[in-house]
Amino acid sequence: MDHTSHILLVAGSAEAHQIAGAVAQTSQKMQAILRRPERSFGPLAVPSRIWSPTSPDAMKKFISDEGITAVCDAGHGFDGDISAMAAEVSAGLGLPYLRVMRPAWDIAPPAERAADVAEAAAMITPGARVFAATGRGTLSAFSPFHGDRLFLRQTSRAGDDPAPEYVKIVHGSPPFGLQDEMALFQLLNIDTLICRNVGGRNSRPKLDAALRLGIRTILIDRPDPPAGATVVSSAPDALDWLAAL
Repeated sequence: MDHTSHILLVAGSAEAHQIAGAVAQTSQKMQAILRRPERSFGPLAVPSRIWSPTSPDAMKKFISDEGITAVCDAGHGFDGDISAMAAEVSAGLGLPYLRVMRPAWDIAPPAERAADVAEAAAMITPGARVFAATGRGTLSAFSPFHGDRLFLRQTSRAGDDPAPEYVKIVHGSPPFGLQDEMALFQLLNIDTLICRNVGGRNSRPKLDAALRLGIRTILIDRPDPPAGATVVSSAPDALDWLAAL
């Protein structure tokens, strides 16, 4: 390990917290950026800030100004735009770059697949009662809405702007257990689930609940990692990569 290294951790996943917690116990210097505040995991164990680069130039300036020597990208699986910028800038500056991506769920029919939220929304049938776990930022992609009601999960009460008439915001704090998800879907009379294929066990109960109840399930495909990037599937693998710098 090069003790003069300064790692930028792109956070937004459970793996990022595992990496930060381990690195905080070493002499390696690390700081993190997150696109949005998190409620699920608590604070990161390394210095962090809420910041989302708006362009590769903005990312390049940040990395240069902070004296970053390598980038460990353990961001949210669907923050592909940030990953693309981080990989591009790292390559341009000659810095090591790693993408941490847990395996996606390997789901066979009857689950269906969509490339993005808009495509999933277009698959909604008339009269459907839809539960969506895609984030409030995706709300516009459901318009025009073809179903009867859209129940959108939101884990934070911040930014509770008025929603369209067909939308019902469902607040909740993770973790969400299998039995809880089944009970919720039955209470709301859900017949369609739309969620992102983020992989991992913590986010899986809603999917298993829907499949067990025979609810139509539409999974949104995760963006591919940046072309040519080194990719690992777990925090321990990322820590091995960091130790070898």
